[in-house]
Amino acid sequence: MSIIDEVTASVDAVFSQLDAPSWPDPHAERRTVEEEYGRVTHPGRFRALRLRLEAWRERLVDDWGVELAESSVPRTHDADLEGEESTATASLWTSPREGTLPLRVTVSETGGVTCIQLGIGDDAVDFGCLPECACDACDAGSAALLADLDAFLISVISGNLVVVIGPAVVDGSGLERPSFLVVATEEDWLLQGEGPAETAEIVDAVRSGDDPHLPAGCVVHHGAPWIA
Repeated sequence: MSIIDEVTASVDAVFSQLDAPSWPDPHAERRTVEEEYGRVTHPGRFRALRLRLEAWRERLVDDWGVELAESSVPRTHDADLEGEESTATASLWTSPREGTLPLRVTVSETGGVTCIQLGIGDDAVDFGCLPECACDACDAGSAALLADLDAFLISVISGNLVVVIGPAVVDGSGLERPSFLVVATEEDWLLQGEGPAETAEIVDAVRSGDDPHLPAGCVVHHGAPWIA
């Protein structure tokens, strides 16, 4: 069993005691129907994300010396429901090991839906937001949702996370946003926006310490493992 498997097993043990909501993939055997778009059934079930995060926090703090501190909330989730009251708290998770990335974790609640945003230190750009959309049409079940959270956290603590933020541009609403965003986890990568076509090569170069040949103005995040 690898050290990551050991950590995950310890998180599973804590999480199993928290009575978190769980639900199957409602689209496993049927297609999405029109009325599911924009509808959020049982928003409180997304507290499973908060509970899974609590299990990770407990094990990383108690077993691996990870430290937590309050942090500012740089912005609200893009998917916040218009007109709904939103609250958010942020914390900075840091490893005592040299060269590691500080992880900013923001937990927000809008319209009863719990959302988790992940970023690097004081960088205002989030590399992960869960759920990406809380509507019934986008629901793939609790197992898939929690697996996505695990994938982000495992990539941070294993040192495999790569985040490349493209130069800022002003969008049609006058807001400044990255021209593109590359997020690579343990086994997958995602390109948002109009970025370089050779994304896989860029990720490999960053991880190996080679020059990724990025456009001027890019910000690259990659750190050492939190545990070894």
